Amino acid sequence: MKANKVDIIIPVYNVEPYLRRCLDSMLAQTYPHWRAICVDDGSTDGSPAILEEYAAKDSRFMVIHQENGGLSHARNEGMAVADAEYVMFVDSDDFIHPQTLELAVGLIERDGTDMVSWYRNSFYRNIQLKLMRLFKVDTEKAGAWRSPFKYRLGRIKTVVTDDALKYASDWNHPEQKFAIKHCFVWRHLFKRSLIKDVKFIKGMKYEDIPWWSELLMKPIKTTITQLPLYYYYVNRKSISKSINELERLETLLNGLSLIQKMYQDNGDMERLQMWSHNIKWAILVRGTKALARIMVSPDADKLVHYISDMAKTGLFDNATTPVELKAKEAYYTVAAGQKFSL
Repeated sequence: MKANKVDIIIPVYNVEPYLRRCLDSMLAQTYPHWRAICVDDGSTDGSPAILEEYAAKDSRFMVIHQENGGLSHARNEGMAVADAEYVMFVDSDDFIHPQTLELAVGLIERDGTDMVSWYRNSFYRNIQLKLMRLFKVDTEKAGAWRSPFKYRLGRIKTVVTDDALKYASDWNHPEQKFAIKHCFVWRHLFKRSLIKDVKFIKGMKYEDIPWWSELLMKPIKTTITQLPLYYYYVNRKSISKSINELERLETLLNGLSLIQKMYQDNGDMERLQMWSHNIKWAILVRGTKALARIMVSPDADKLVHYISDMAKTGLFDNATTPVELKAKEAYYTVAAGQKFSL
């Protein structure tokens, strides 16, 4: 058997306080046939030295050092050297359950699917972090007390679908019990052949949304489980937490506009409408709260100009449900330079 049946791509940028926890979760895997492709994206802290330390003691850690190019570039560079049958992504301030690879590989091979999806663990939800900080628990080093819990492959409840887009949802309360909630690339194991030609957009924040949306343009046979295998840590210094509200909204809308054009060019209106309802409008509806706040801020004029340009692309024009239609009205109100209330 090839040594690395799974390549795990880990972008690394100035995450010294969390990095050992992430890498240790690789070493703790019950499935041994993996390689961690750690892409040091120009870190200026102690992260490069930690990566070299782990690579020296275990050959399954591969380290790439490069000048800072952003998260998308780092993930693309990791994919460029990946050659395993399966690929997954892990962010370097997060970590995974010890059985993640064992269960994911077992499920994808049992079901003959192209992708396995799971849930994130609730251990690091905001309320728990606040309590831990209140009682002065070191959240940067704290591991999850539930992570040693053992799962049996034969007892795992799953849904197998021929089309992941039917279950993909960015709504907070999806209709399907086994919905693939939100556009996070780190909640899946993929066949490498499935994603090798799908690139992350360099320089774009919230790059998961257009990448995931592009992947879903074609039906993907998928195993979905609700197992909480991924520990997402709310890092207040992360990219998603470090940009202002206007930039965040502009970035999200730009990504949605690019993907909508891609779906339109593909000519499959049924998939365009499915993607729009499951993903695009869920994000646009949530964005109306930001619209209202920005319209009473010094950035109001910038927002009006940007939303007006987005409206010309037709981004807000295929609303169908009452909640979508209400959001559409809000965006066109802003495009006209008018304030609104929710």
